[in-house]
Amino acid sequence: MSTVILNALSIFIVLALAMLLKQFRLVRSKDGLMTSKLVVYITLPATIIIGVNHSQLSATFFILMVMGLFSNLALIFIGKLLSSRRPAEEQALYMFNLSGFNIGNFSIPFVSSFFPVAIPFLAMFDMGNSLMVTGGSQALIEGLSGRKKSGFIPREVAGVLLRNPPFVAYIIMFLLALFGLALPDSWLTPLKPLSQANTLLSIFTIGLFMDFRLPDGKLGLILKTLASRYTAALVLSLLVYFLIPFPHLVKQVLLLIFFCPCPSFTCSRLRPLAMTRL
Repeated sequence: MSTVILNALSIFIVLALAMLLKQFRLVRSKDGLMTSKLVVYITLPATIIIGVNHSQLSATFFILMVMGLFSNLALIFIGKLLSSRRPAEEQALYMFNLSGFNIGNFSIPFVSSFFPVAIPFLAMFDMGNSLMVTGGSQALIEGLSGRKKSGFIPREVAGVLLRNPPFVAYIIMFLLALFGLALPDSWLTPLKPLSQANTLLSIFTIGLFMDFRLPDGKLGLILKTLASRYTAALVLSLLVYFLIPFPHLVKQVLLLIFFCPCPSFTCSRLRPLAMTRL
């Protein structure tokens, strides 16, 4: 128990340090663009490769992949129901905020500090999740909210996914596991320092991007959308924990996923909505 508390404390210290350094202007929010690139292109793929290597596929992995896809769909439609009487921009805000899970920048760094053996389960869920947050959710939400622009273009979504190093790492390791193969441990030795830096850089990046300034007069809307997201997360968590016969470790992973923040893809798409309504 003391180890868990110390690990959680270390993560909080890194987050607070990034915010403190930003407050004293030793670093700036835009520096997070550089650290996030280091995470996406270097440390996170290294963490995935090391964490997933030697994994043996089972029915649980495929179920998690499907859950990653359909949990996003379910949350989008819940957001639509909750905001059906609101303007189109607010409907999109609700649906974007309720769906999507920031697994790469939050869940994987958190899990790797506590129980790295669970990373393969996160990876399989994120494969389904990635299909939505890289374009599937945007196309669906634009249609449901009446803000349809280009529709769902599979080639564009595939292009985004294949330019995403963590997703490419997922695919490579999934194919190796599918054929019962694994990379030699000696090959992974140069990746270990990079993997060990992932938690530090990921949490530090979150701290750089955190901003507590709120738009004037929109605090109520923000609180409602956050309350809706975490209420939905609580419902999903209860369903998984009490109704689905997963191993206890898998249930812990899913509970962490459901309560993690929005993905960076979602945040970037919410900015134009914030400009128009918030």
